[in-house]
Amino acid sequence: MFAFVLSLALLAPPLAPAAQAPQGNAPAAQVPQGNAPTAQAHLPKAQRGPLIMDRGPGRQAVHFPRDEELVYVVSIDLGLLGEPSVGRVTMSSTVRPYLPDGSLEVRFDEERTLEQALVSARARGEYQVYTLDETIRTAFRPLAWPRLHHESIQRGTENRRRELTLGLRDAQGSSSYRSDAHCKGCKDDAHFVDPTFFWNERAHCDGCKAATHRVWREPKTQQVPDGSVDMVTAVMLARTTIAQGKRGTTFTLVERDELWEVEVARGALSNRKVIAGQFEAVEVRLTTRPPEGTVGREDDFRGLFGLHGSISIFMHSTSGVPVEISGRIPAGPLEFDVRIELESYRGTPAAFAPLAK
Repeated sequence: MFAFVLSLALLAPPLAPAAQAPQGNAPAAQVPQGNAPTAQAHLPKAQRGPLIMDRGPGRQAVHFPRDEELVYVVSIDLGLLGEPSVGRVTMSSTVRPYLPDGSLEVRFDEERTLEQALVSARARGEYQVYTLDETIRTAFRPLAWPRLHHESIQRGTENRRRELTLGLRDAQGSSSYRSDAHCKGCKDDAHFVDPTFFWNERAHCDGCKAATHRVWREPKTQQVPDGSVDMVTAVMLARTTIAQGKRGTTFTLVERDELWEVEVARGALSNRKVIAGQFEAVEVRLTTRPPEGTVGREDDFRGLFGLHGSISIFMHSTSGVPVEISGRIPAGPLEFDVRIELESYRGTPAAFAPLAK
């Protein structure tokens, strides 16, 4: 349950100090994408614009901030028991040189330097006997394959790993997904446990939750529409749509090995009061459905960490920065309302600022 709650925070970032004044990045000319070099790597950070992922003609591009960190507080509604805070989520976005040879040398060659975007969210917290330390990250690289590499690593009460790769193979959109599972039946003696009774033999552990007792399953590959994105990039895509003042957009989302058609629509304006201040925000409405011709129901869709039901995302009206997310999470036969609110921020666009008091 707790993992589910903090999944929403992927619209947010990890651990940061107390609220800070926004430090915007001045806008700059758009950078060429794909495998083309960027002309911004040699400029001071304050003069560079976001790294732009061009998804092809007629498709919404994705903007990745160059040096941004957002910190959110996650709380759940327990009715008469109050709304306890159960953790924090910090989301960061950075842009770095991409060096195919793996060299750590930083080059500032206007004609040859390529760049990559790294977006990560770390959720840490605990509630009752459940603990969570989960990192979700996506790398956008100037390659046909792999273009997007998404991974989730969860530690704590439960341990698991997942990886999703998206891009073009032989000019066709493709995805590769793999996850880990308990190493049932392996021959490693360290994974065997002593019997409870002396007449039994030592046996392999049965479904334990130790991270060291998990192995990768075989990857699943499939063709997907060109321009498909993972869950993290989808958040940035929706944010870019709002920041550009558009009414909405549609795209294909790949979550694990499932495909979903997602529609983003701009809703009503309102003032949202969160820990970081009061902001003019627009409600972003998400509508999901299985691709035409596939089996599935809209109700089967699960957002980050399993969030479902009526999900409300409030983004700053001019910059698209998420300031509040609310929805519901399952906990056995029950469901709880969850609220994720912005606590502090750094490196946000110049347009992002709270309303004057």
